[in-house]
Amino acid sequence: MRLSVVLLLLSLAGVLGGAALIGLWALGVAIIADSVAVGAYALLRDYGDRSRPSVHEVPTLSQVLERARAS
Repeated sequence: MRLSVVLLLLSLAGVLGGAALIGLWALGVAIIADSVAVGAYALLRDYGDRSRPSVHEVPTLSQVLERARAS
């Protein structure tokens, strides 16, 4: 996991550095593309983790009142 993050950061730095050498417009395009890539990476990294439920059970009124009495 750590190696992939380091490689991603190095790749992003290389893209930004190369775009800066080309020109300001290329730097802007590279920043937009890098932002999309990082967002996709973050979303796809969490996509496979289905061990935790995404929606929790809605508590009933009796459970809420019991929790309030206990505290």
